[in-house]
Amino acid sequence: MMKHLRKIRKSRVTKEEVIADAIFLFVSAFVSLIVVFLFDIHHSFYEWPFTLKFIFKRPEPYLFFTPIGMLVGFFIIKLLLIGIKEEERK
Repeated sequence: MMKHLRKIRKSRVTKEEVIADAIFLFVSAFVSLIVVFLFDIHHSFYEWPFTLKFIFKRPEPYLFFTPIGMLVGFFIIKLLLIGIKEEERK
């Protein structure tokens, strides 16, 4: 089993990779929170003056959709980076 795992990843995970992943998680969580917030207040933009009208009356949608968006965003960022690395190899 260990030989198989070594074939998949030949080098150890570096400190820079861990820091980069933490930054990617933070960025994707922030973007996800902004998207959920904009969806929550989008009814405010229909009438002048723009008073804040919230769709969500409780914080559960924020607590549920922000982590989901964070994971999806992190996955997309990692896929893009893998694609860039593969393109550089060619």
